[in-house]
Amino acid sequence: MHFNRLNYALNVQMHCLLILNCVHTTCAQDNLTPFGKASQSSQFITARPTNAIHTPISNTFSFSHCSHTNIEKTAAWWMFQLSFGTAYITDITIYYREKFARRMDGFKLFVTNTSTIPPNGYLCYEDPDPGLPNITQTIPCNQLGQYVIYFDNKGSRENETRYDGPVVELCYVAINGCQKSFWGNNCGNKCSKNCIGRLCHPTNGSCVWGCNTKHCLNDICDIQTAVCTDGCKERRTGNYCNKYNIASDGLIVQTPSGSQRASLANDGNNKSCSKTKGLTVTFQVDLQKESIVTGVHINFGESTTREGNHTLYASNTSTSWKCGTILYKETSLPTEIHFYAVFRYLTYVPPVKKAISELEVCEIGIVGCPPSLYGPLCNQSCQGNCRGPCDLTTGQCIFGCSSGWSGDNCKQACQAGTYGKNCLETCSSNCLNLQCNAGNGECFEGCNDGWHGSDCKQKCPTGQFGRNCSEFCEGCISRTCDPRNGVCDNKTVCNTGYVYGKYCNITCNDGFYGSNCLKLCSSFCLYQPCNYGTGECIGGCVSGLEGFNCTQVSANKEDDSFILSTQIGLFSGGFLLGALVVTVVCILVLKKRQIRKKRGKKNATKKAQSDEKQQYDDVRMENVSTYQDLTEDSTSNEYDQINTAYINH
Repeated sequence: MHFNRLNYALNVQMHCLLILNCVHTTCAQDNLTPFGKASQSSQFITARPTNAIHTPISNTFSFSHCSHTNIEKTAAWWMFQLSFGTAYITDITIYYREKFARRMDGFKLFVTNTSTIPPNGYLCYEDPDPGLPNITQTIPCNQLGQYVIYFDNKGSRENETRYDGPVVELCYVAINGCQKSFWGNNCGNKCSKNCIGRLCHPTNGSCVWGCNTKHCLNDICDIQTAVCTDGCKERRTGNYCNKYNIASDGLIVQTPSGSQRASLANDGNNKSCSKTKGLTVTFQVDLQKESIVTGVHINFGESTTREGNHTLYASNTSTSWKCGTILYKETSLPTEIHFYAVFRYLTYVPPVKKAISELEVCEIGIVGCPPSLYGPLCNQSCQGNCRGPCDLTTGQCIFGCSSGWSGDNCKQACQAGTYGKNCLETCSSNCLNLQCNAGNGECFEGCNDGWHGSDCKQKCPTGQFGRNCSEFCEGCISRTCDPRNGVCDNKTVCNTGYVYGKYCNITCNDGFYGSNCLKLCSSFCLYQPCNYGTGECIGGCVSGLEGFNCTQVSANKEDDSFILSTQIGLFSGGFLLGALVVTVVCILVLKKRQIRKKRGKKNATKKAQSDEKQQYDDVRMENVSTYQDLTEDSTSNEYDQINTAYINH
C-alpha cells in the first residue's frame, strides 16, 4: 500500500514538473497570491495566515515565516481570496512544515466561488490513505474560482498516547493561473471571444468550455484554438470571425482572369478559392469608397508562389497602385497584417518564380468600417456632420466637419453670418439678408441690386443692372451702366433710338428715330413706326415705292402711277403744312424776344441784335424738337413722369 502511495506521489510530481516546465518557458502564468488576501480559522501566537504567501520558499518553520492555527476540536482551514474576482487556476504549490507530515495527513484542497466552511465548491485534491503526504507538492487543479481553501478535519496522532485535533501549518503557498479571460506569458493575452464564456486555458489559450460557433461558417470551430476553420458568416473576418470585413461588399479583380473567378476570394468560405497565373499577376480589391482600414487577413491556397517578395499596396485609384503606399513587402507569405491607413484600392502582387506567378486566394478579409459607421463590428453610426469617415473606436470626426458645422463632434451649427468648413467663411455683404446657407454660403433672400449668383459675389454682366440683374441698359453707349441703378457710364449721349438722358431708357416716339430721336420716319412707310435706331421701314413700303426708307420707285411704277402721284401730293402738302407751322412758330418767338429787348437798356442794342441772331439760329436748329413739343405735349409730360418714377425706383 505504501508503494502505491509513493507511485501516486511520483506521478503527481512528474505532472507538476511538466506544468512548471511550460510555466518557465513560453506559457508561464502568474502567481496570483499578490492579488488577494489570506485568512485562517485561528491564529497561534504570531503565525499569521499571510506568512504563507510571502518568501522564503521553504519548509523551515518559524512563527514569523509560516502560518499556524490553534489545534482545533473540529476543522482547521486556511483560505485565500482573489481580489479581482475569478481566475482560472492551473495548479497550487504547497510547502508544509518540515517533519510534520502527520499533521498534513488527510488534507483537502478546494477551489470555490464562495467562502463557505466547510467548503462546497470544487474538490481539487484529497490526500489519500494510507501513508503520509509529501510536505512539498504541486497539485494540478485547472478550475475557475475566486477562493482557494486548504481544509483539514482529520487531526493527527502525535504518539501512541497523544491525539491532536486538526491544525494548519503552511510555510509557503503559490496559486498559479490567470485572471479569467486571459492566458499566456504573464497572462498578457486575452482569450478569444469565440471561447464560450471567454474562458481559455492559461497555458495555450484553448477554449475550456468549447468554442462559440455563432459566427463561424457551417457552425464549425476548432475547440483547441477557437478558430473558425471553414470561414465566417455575415461580413466577418479574422480567425475567430470577430471583426467586420469591408471586403465583403468590395469588387475583386485578378489579372489574368484565371481558372477560378476572383469573387470566390470574398464569399466568406475558406474552402473556395480564386486561381490565376501568368507573367504578371495582380489581385485587387475595390472598397467602393475611401475607408479607414486597420488590417488584412489573407488565406492562400497551396498553389500560390511562396518564394520571393510579397507586396501589398494601398491607393485611391485602380491604375496608380504602384505609386501608392506599400503596406507590406516581405519574403514570407502575409496571412495577417496590421496597419492604419485610409484608401479605396488594395492591390496584392505575388512574387515571380521562373517567369510565371501562381496565385490562389481562398479568402481575403479587410478589417475596417464603411465610411459612415464605427465600432468593433461597425454597428454604430458616425455623426452625420462628419467630413469623411470617423474614428473606428470613438466615432470622432477625425477629418473635420462637413460645411456648416464645427466642434470635435461636429454638432455645433455655424453662427449667423458664417458658413463653410469649420464655419470660417463669412456670408457675402451683398446678400439682401446678411444670413446665408451655413453649408454653401447661398444667400437666403437673393442679392442687393447690382449683384447675382447663389452667394451674391458676382457683379451684374455688362448691360444688366438692378435686383438679380434682371433689367437692361440697352440705350447706354456700349451698353455700360451702373450695375446697381442703371445710370449710364456716359451720360451725355445715348444709343440711336433713345432720348438723351442719364438712363437712356426712353425710346423715340412713333414717327421719329436716330440720335436723340431728331429724325422723322419716312411718310412712305406702310406701317408706323419705323425702326427707332435706323429709320428703316420695318413694315414695308406703300405701293409703288421700295428701299431702306421707301424713297425708291418700285419696278412696277406704271401700275401704281396714280397711287404714287397721290401719295407724292399728300407728302408735298404735308411737308408744306409742316414748314408753315414751323415758320409761324419762329415768327412768334422772334417777336417775343424783340419786345424783351426794347425794355432793356439802350446801350445794349448791338449786343441784343447779336443775341437775336443767335436765338434765331437756335430756333432754326431746333425746329423739329419744337414741333414735337407742340404736337406731343401730353406725351412728353408722361415720359417725364415715367423717367422720374424710374429714378425713384
